[in-house]
Amino acid sequence: MKSTKFNSRIVFVLVLLILFSSFTTLSFSKIRISLKSASSASTYYAFSVGMSKAIMSGAPDIDVIVEESLGSVANVKESKTRQNFVFTSTVSNILKALKEEGKFEEGGYEKIRTLWPIPGIVMHWLVREDSGIETFKELVGKPFIPGGLGSSGEAITLELFENMGILDEIQIKKASLKEAVDAVKNRKVVGFATSSPPPSPMVVELSSSTKIRLLSLEDEDFAKFKEKNPVFTRFIILPNTYPNINYPVKSFSNPVGTYTISDLPEEIAYKITKAFWENRKIMEGMHPFGKFLNMGDVVKLGAPLHLGALRYYKEIGMDIPDSLIPKN
Repeated sequence: MKSTKFNSRIVFVLVLLILFSSFTTLSFSKIRISLKSASSASTYYAFSVGMSKAIMSGAPDIDVIVEESLGSVANVKESKTRQNFVFTSTVSNILKALKEEGKFEEGGYEKIRTLWPIPGIVMHWLVREDSGIETFKELVGKPFIPGGLGSSGEAITLELFENMGILDEIQIKKASLKEAVDAVKNRKVVGFATSSPPPSPMVVELSSSTKIRLLSLEDEDFAKFKEKNPVFTRFIILPNTYPNINYPVKSFSNPVGTYTISDLPEEIAYKITKAFWENRKIMEGMHPFGKFLNMGDVVKLGAPLHLGALRYYKEIGMDIPDSLIPKN
């Protein structure tokens, strides 16, 4: 009889332990989100680390894992196969993906949804100063890396060279941005392109050890490029932004956004959008360009808002144009 009572108590204790274990597991489990960014050497990777900290600070039940990436072209393509996936991209890539154009002609991108804007990219085209190159046309016949492999900067530079009629005359080399820096230092190429808000850590580092020149894009060439790419705007890199670059550089900027897909649960999208904006100072502290964060730029990002993000913007009284409200 005593043995039966003893066994009953053991069973009762075990049941309590199982229930407690299940409760604590549910209570402390976190939702994991992947945030696909850019090369770890780029400004946007630092931005993404700031975004992850801002989100986790405001939504402690969400765990954000920042992933290195080849660039926004690769990010957009990966969005078709990932779950709980957030990524950064230029607006020009999003527009082309939704229209099934260029590198996205295979289609299948209709689920892309907007979350929030981040500061746009600024194109940098740099060459070794001892190459003697001062204009884009002088790149003809020379080895040049148009941007990190699979990056938005690479796609933009190749399109720009095509518009200028010099693409087939330049020795285009494919490489990651990390490899590009070494290639310039070791004289394997005359230069490379990178897309990053200034000051770009990569360009700062290189210009500190190697004499380089930043190429300016003339007004006529920019106007011709903008005809096909109206989202781009003029941007002047100010003198002394980089060591030994004491002159203004004519470039252009392309808006950048943070996106997801419609399959992301509405509550999660709402929480991360709310957490990002309420903790934006963390993001601003990651890079000087962070001060240019502007919530109003969300209307320029090309894709409909995710329902969770839409809920947040409506909650704070933001006027949302009909074009940003998803149809399904």
